[in-house]
Amino acid sequence: MMEDTQIVGRIAREEAQGHGLRLTAIIDTTSVSGPGRQLAAMMDRLTALGVDGRVVTFHRAGRSRSPYLEYLERAGVQCTVLEERGRFDVRLILRLRRLLDDWAPDVVQTHGYKPTVLAHVLRRFGARWAWVAFFHGATSENATVRFYHFLDTRLLGRADRVVVMSREQAARFARLGSKVSIIYNAALDLQDCGTDMRRNASAVAGTTPCVGVVGRLSPEKGVDVFLHACRELTDRGRTFRALVVGDGPERTRLEELCTTLRLGHQVQFLGAVSAMPTLYAALQLLVIPSRSEGLPNVLLEALSADVPVVATRVGAIPDVLEGTGAGALVTPESPRALADAIETSILTPCDQLARRARRTVVERFSVQRRAMEHLRLYTELCPSRSGGQASAPVVSVH
Repeated sequence: MMEDTQIVGRIAREEAQGHGLRLTAIIDTTSVSGPGRQLAAMMDRLTALGVDGRVVTFHRAGRSRSPYLEYLERAGVQCTVLEERGRFDVRLILRLRRLLDDWAPDVVQTHGYKPTVLAHVLRRFGARWAWVAFFHGATSENATVRFYHFLDTRLLGRADRVVVMSREQAARFARLGSKVSIIYNAALDLQDCGTDMRRNASAVAGTTPCVGVVGRLSPEKGVDVFLHACRELTDRGRTFRALVVGDGPERTRLEELCTTLRLGHQVQFLGAVSAMPTLYAALQLLVIPSRSEGLPNVLLEALSADVPVVATRVGAIPDVLEGTGAGALVTPESPRALADAIETSILTPCDQLARRARRTVVERFSVQRRAMEHLRLYTELCPSRSGGQASAPVVSVH
């Protein structure tokens, strides 16, 4: 199997280098999110494999500079910023069309519902690139966001290929048949998180077991279930510290729930951070209590940092952990089951077998592996770049 993968990767790499495959990735984000970090890592690795790639993102007039744009610049990724003058700036379509006409990419990949809509409109206007739509999952914090994601999932079917993060997500798009491909996220390198995070990590490190939840504070992440599990553990007489790392529309409600459950001394909300190696060093356990997922970056980050994981059986999480010994799986929406697994984990000393299992999982989900899968997809959809019959270039939508 490994030899076959290496052969396919070598052929795809030679085709990309020999024919100058051009890739444009369109993403709408200001924060350094999981999909955004995955994209930056892919652009860096694909460039090394001979792909001529760049990222297109947006900037709303009157707003401060995007942290994600700064992140791309530090990563050395080519990036073009399109200005928009409001939420419904129709001229943005024309600016994007001119940019793509000038750049003439073979592959355009878009991430999020706004890039999906833009790609769909440009295709209706006769754009000739092929379109690969990446679906990372959906949030549900309010009616507007739910409508945007509904629109996104309907329009994704117009793409030439839809890429998802898990078998569960693939089933959601079963109507599209062979158009759907699964490309798992990669385990990204952890970066230093700075003195502010070291100070917070130092404050919670020590002999008391420290468990943490990391992610966007929105309903699908199940942080409320985690808080109820913490109450269950407290009622059992367990001593522990819990960190909630991240921000989002649910933060105020979750902090109020924490107060209601009388967890103020056990649970600390740290807010959003950009990178967390020092935090992972302070954690004895990462908890992923999600109601739905693709393949969460924090799962692979924790395994890379040799931190045990307790996670719900949703999305691609079972694909990563099932039968490996690298972490424990529980039923979603069950505070008691989550509390049982957390209790077992913090009471069980970590052994070399579990550490070896975590290293094996990280090797399976390498950046190089994902880059090769991207490259193979692009060359399949661009036979004119690989000596075959001409075809529309690919636009990947993330």
